[in-house]
Amino acid sequence: MLIGFNGIPKSLLSIINDILDFSKIEAGKFELESIPFDLRESLGETMKVLSFRTHQKGLELIYEVQPDVPEALLGDPGRIRQILINLIGNSIKFTDRGEIFVNVEEQSQGPATTFLHFAVKDTGIGIPTEKQDKIFEAFSQADGSMARKYGGTGLGLTICVRLVGMMGGRIWVESQPGSGSTFHFTVQLGVQDTPSSRAPVFQPELLRDLHTLVVDDNFTNRRVLQGMLARWGMKPTAVDGARAALQALEIAKSTGRPFPLILLDGQMPEMDGFTFADRIKKDPDLMGASIIMLTSAGRLGDAARCRELGISGYLVKPIRQGELLDSICQILQKSPTKSIESLVTRHSLRESKSRSRVLLAEDNLVNRTLAVRLLEKRGYVVTVAGDGRAAVAAVEKESFDIVLMDVQMPDMDGFEATTAIRQREKSTGGHIPIVAMTAHALKGDEDRCLSAGMDGYVSKPIRTHELFSTIERVMGKHSDQNVGGEQPRESGASLTKSTITAES
Repeated sequence: MLIGFNGIPKSLLSIINDILDFSKIEAGKFELESIPFDLRESLGETMKVLSFRTHQKGLELIYEVQPDVPEALLGDPGRIRQILINLIGNSIKFTDRGEIFVNVEEQSQGPATTFLHFAVKDTGIGIPTEKQDKIFEAFSQADGSMARKYGGTGLGLTICVRLVGMMGGRIWVESQPGSGSTFHFTVQLGVQDTPSSRAPVFQPELLRDLHTLVVDDNFTNRRVLQGMLARWGMKPTAVDGARAALQALEIAKSTGRPFPLILLDGQMPEMDGFTFADRIKKDPDLMGASIIMLTSAGRLGDAARCRELGISGYLVKPIRQGELLDSICQILQKSPTKSIESLVTRHSLRESKSRSRVLLAEDNLVNRTLAVRLLEKRGYVVTVAGDGRAAVAAVEKESFDIVLMDVQMPDMDGFEATTAIRQREKSTGGHIPIVAMTAHALKGDEDRCLSAGMDGYVSKPIRTHELFSTIERVMGKHSDQNVGGEQPRESGASLTKSTITAES
């Protein structure tokens, strides 16, 4: 049994959360946020959270955001995440083999808005036509036996219907028994006037016309990877297994156009990725290619095995686009004299980025401890101030890249501390980004924080992906330095004024 907070089983916690959300929606006391976020990063985090469950069942979890989807959006990423977790969770529950594929595309545009279409497609048991409308009703499932076999409240899809409606969209399903299901939903979101600044992730000339071999037995994975590589100016060739890959390598060698890079699936029938890499290592004519292993299930000892076989990179699926791009660029830019022991992984990518210095002004010990853990996990160097006066003193003594400022603190609150810092900057020059953290979450709070001289605002309980996207946005706007650490990863932790809770 999975245990949640205070010893409550996670299944019971999920039911309680569903009922509370449903009650708030029905009572008209449910409000959506409108905050800046990056859909690709938010979706990537959600996929990572769900990947463990899919891999446990031997399923492939794949996602793709079409290139025309705007990057910098305004909306409620937490509720979009809740809808996706509900839909993908259902797909995992009712799918025993195959894949779950999530696709996002732009359906239409408006003045400063975008209308997005999400599709969650699985290869599961499917839903009879006559039952498809019923599943969106409260406390209903397609079949009474499903509740006994799979559990659940029957509220998840009803909550999705309400949330999607609040975002100006609709939700529907296409399905045939035995042929899987595709759940569709649309939402209207704002588009930011000034997208978040980011350092250039690659030099186009580094990847242009680079011949790359993609080896994966899953058709959807091959198609998605081919699309990514082609958009970066590369020339991908995709094959469905190790034997076809060996043939492709032989042909490339004989025509004098070898593949400098191979993206290799770790789990394939007949010959897996490690066995394939070993075959290449034993052939002197094929040893020149750099290999990035893409695996659905990371196992102990994999990194050592990769180094032993001369593999250059190792990433766990589902693969984030930025993560793959960073890995390819690091590998291609490696010095020839560099040891093969410097294996590129998602952890090494995080550590290779600049470590920005964060001042955390927070008086609550529990919140402080959790925030420091989250920030340091992302690669930040954190200094703690217990109140506003200590925060002002710290800024006078040391240099920081950003301040995370709790609004409610004794002695000197966050507004007073921000005013003092801004007054000092008038004589010293410069501008340190300050992000407000407040438990109020009332209308007008954001305007009050910005009017006080703060650069960003996050409401408590704080969702990690929103916190880190806000940090990136304000640091990119006010500093030429990159954000320290990795993009937000899977974490269900949230900050409140007096306790730690779990995100739905």
